[in-house]
Amino acid sequence: MARLQQFVLVLSAILVVAAAIAGPDRRIVGGIDAVAGDAPWMVSLRNSLNVHLCGGTLLSNRFVLTSAQCMSGRLATATMAVAGSRFLNTVAVPYWGIQIITHPNYNVNTLENNVALFQTALPLILTQSIQPLPLSAEVIGSAVRARVFGWGASQAGGGNTNALQFLNVNTLSNEDCANFLGAEGWRIGPSSLCTLTREGQGICNGDEGGALVLDNYAIGVVSWGVPCAVGRPDVFTRISAVRSWILGFI
Repeated sequence: MARLQQFVLVLSAILVVAAAIAGPDRRIVGGIDAVAGDAPWMVSLRNSLNVHLCGGTLLSNRFVLTSAQCMSGRLATATMAVAGSRFLNTVAVPYWGIQIITHPNYNVNTLENNVALFQTALPLILTQSIQPLPLSAEVIGSAVRARVFGWGASQAGGGNTNALQFLNVNTLSNEDCANFLGAEGWRIGPSSLCTLTREGQGICNGDEGGALVLDNYAIGVVSWGVPCAVGRPDVFTRISAVRSWILGFI
């Protein structure tokens, strides 16, 4: 009986790791593999089967910033945060949630104020590879060179990688962004921050909630885009627009 129980435990562990590997691949389109030390604040938010759902930014040892859209309808207690690894299939300590706090002005139609805080039940153990990222108070203008991180799909509907990706992007004015987006431009509002590089580079499914970073400060949270990397702007929630709300919790 003891031998059977041991076999069941080993099999369960293998299945959990396999779930992380076999889940739909999620990475930034046209991105570059991050290297050790690039993003110690980057968090993979996962379901109870250990499958990556979306990205997040560690703000303290108890709070992860992500998108409200990603957390919509989810139970905190059935969601885990995994930090400290660039690879989705690395076995790591899961930190289960205790609550999800959605921005009170989140608009499900425009995705304005598309941010939420995921609070873990236990504090994360901070190490060299697990560190919080500060929030920028700066109102970011156009033509600013920033960097976005994520595990999103490499192309719409396909592509597999376990490695965290990053992409260098340029910010746009909200007016230019709305014009570039055409029929979707009406969704751009005060809390929006847009970026654009070129066709073949951009965010995709699974990148939601990830961080847009400038000089080691968070300036945006991945919100939405026209799938995927088709030469249209990607849209983030502007940190300066939601910073005071976030600081009220962390």
